[in-house]
Amino acid sequence: MPVTHKWAYFDHAAVGPIPRPTAQVISHWCQQASEEGDTVWPEWNRGVNQTRKTAARLLNADPAEIALVPNTTAGISLVADGFPWSSGDNVVTLDNEFPSNIYPWMNQADRGVEVRRVPVDPDGRVSLDRILAACDDRTRIVSCSWIGFASGYRIDPGKFVEAVHDRGALFFLDAIQGVGVFPLDVADIPIDFLAADGHKWMLGPEGAGLFYVRREHLDKLHPLGVGWY
Repeated sequence: MPVTHKWAYFDHAAVGPIPRPTAQVISHWCQQASEEGDTVWPEWNRGVNQTRKTAARLLNADPAEIALVPNTTAGISLVADGFPWSSGDNVVTLDNEFPSNIYPWMNQADRGVEVRRVPVDPDGRVSLDRILAACDDRTRIVSCSWIGFASGYRIDPGKFVEAVHDRGALFFLDAIQGVGVFPLDVADIPIDFLAADGHKWMLGPEGAGLFYVRREHLDKLHPLGVGWY
């Protein structure tokens, strides 16, 4: 970690410094792009596919359930903008969520979707009972952070998923503060959607993240930003 040559670095849940191997890979890509042009595109493409497989292995998912995205917001927006909402539906989230897990849902207001923001305790503790009390038969998604960005409070994803599914809703996990440091097995814990940027515990740069969608929901989301590839 070259940053330690100059700084005493203390994690503060924002942007982590990248380690030397990460910097070397990025530098190698830049050198190839400068000296080889797109003659190495097949190699880059294999690297992208390998990265998807690595991300899938990290979560014990299938690579077909993984998309590489620029950030957590992009992953949340794939669901918020692509979900088949009906007017009168609602989303339940927490009052102290990072804006990335609030604004994409609020942006569905013109489609008749209500966002219900559940208060948390002053120390950041999250009450599952309070979340469930905010749900009704029109709640389509409950979206929570695995670990609160400001409080550091960590929820139990398995417990939350089970309770939310019992209420007939789907569960979205904003996992940016947890993936890479805490294990998560989506084959064992049936999370429906998950997004995380790579610039924290995954030791990557900003602009590189992952999105997970459970296979059974692949056809549920309307594709956004459709292109040739």
